[in-house]
Amino acid sequence: MKTLWTRLGLTLLLLVLAAPWVQAATSAASDTTKAGWWVIGMEASNNSSFYGRNTATRYPFISPSVTYVHRTGLWASVSAYQLFNTEDFIDQTDLTVGYSFKIRKRLEVDLAYTHFTFGEHTPLVNASTTDALLAKTAYDWKYLYTALTGSYIIGSDNDVFAVLENSRYIPLNPIWKGDIPIGLDPKVSITAGTQHFSETHTTTTTRKKAGSGGTSGGGPLGDILDPLKPGGGGNSTSPDEEETTTTTTTTNVSRFRVLNYELKVPLVVYYGSFEFEPSWRYAIPVNKLEGDESRAQSFYTLSVKYTF
Repeated sequence: MKTLWTRLGLTLLLLVLAAPWVQAATSAASDTTKAGWWVIGMEASNNSSFYGRNTATRYPFISPSVTYVHRTGLWASVSAYQLFNTEDFIDQTDLTVGYSFKIRKRLEVDLAYTHFTFGEHTPLVNASTTDALLAKTAYDWKYLYTALTGSYIIGSDNDVFAVLENSRYIPLNPIWKGDIPIGLDPKVSITAGTQHFSETHTTTTTRKKAGSGGTSGGGPLGDILDPLKPGGGGNSTSPDEEETTTTTTTTNVSRFRVLNYELKVPLVVYYGSFEFEPSWRYAIPVNKLEGDESRAQSFYTLSVKYTF
């Protein structure tokens, strides 16, 4: 963990030192009307997860990103994930293009497509995916901000996920009349998605053997007059005269179920063109399949963004 925060600190220091130069160069080259803007970001966390699923071993990571947003709503981004204590230098790279627009004043829509590439030895749980299609709608109820995101994940198993989020930004600087905007943005979310597994059904069938239940005596009247079988034995059926057949069938099943409950509490700080967001997140995975090592745990993340 010491290596993680040391590298993060050096990266943030370089970002802070380079920001004024980048902003000055951009202002000098741009017109009075801005066509778009750039966002340089850096994120670090004590563990990784994918739609509420994680590995038994913790994998802290650091993730730099670059995003360009055009004033028309079109945007594109590149981000990389470096997990510590792994063989690959870059464990995951995401290339994303999207389009954001408003249908109404308080209703926003975001459409995006992402292509994933992974390192050869990456331990990430989503390493079997290749692409993702995403559609997000968000509505501001004034006292509550609700977002519903649907994702179609393409890979070895095509999956569908849905995430329902409810949040509300709470400004804190008015409490002490500070000039720097600071606030909390608590968020509660539920994640649901498809799960692929095998179901085994066993069917047992019992039937009489052919010819069982017929007469078996040696005389013309069979066993009717046999003194050892009072009342005759022609209609009796012993267990040895039954045949039992057991059939086992295994089928592949896919179900859409709730996968994860989550609470996230970020502290958002704006300082000029910078945005700092340390956050705590607690995730509770549910409906785990056999072999799933995910468990309820806390995630600590620090995100820094610079916009110019």
